[in-house]
Amino acid sequence: MTTNQTTAGLSRTTYQRVVYGIIALAVLGLFAGIIVDRPLVGTAVYLVGAWVGGGFAFLAPRLSSAQLHDERDYVLHNRASGLLLKILTVITLATVPALYVLEAADYLTISGALGGSIGTLSALFILYGVCYGIVKRRG
Repeated sequence: MTTNQTTAGLSRTTYQRVVYGIIALAVLGLFAGIIVDRPLVGTAVYLVGAWVGGGFAFLAPRLSSAQLHDERDYVLHNRASGLLLKILTVITLATVPALYVLEAADYLTISGALGGSIGTLSALFILYGVCYGIVKRRG
């Protein structure tokens, strides 16, 4: 007696390889465009790859009958997110107030790029707080 074993849907390994492969190609396309002095083409390749990879990463778990994420993925994601925010918090709290004091004392000037980075980090922390509050209320 012979049985054919087939799997319905997308496997977890294939899903991860496709998503990471598309994103890797997008990044390589961006760097290739920069290297050959065609940054607009490289950026276009990157954007298309990022949208396709992101769309696949978002839609595949919803459309596939296979379980593409499990508890381990969620635990790893939560630990990595927490670690990232802790590192950014320590770096930000250790440097940003000192930068403003040095600027007030006329030892340095906070440039537009640095000011934008500080604003982006501040917005990230505020957005995290809002998201945390939403999840906590729903949870």
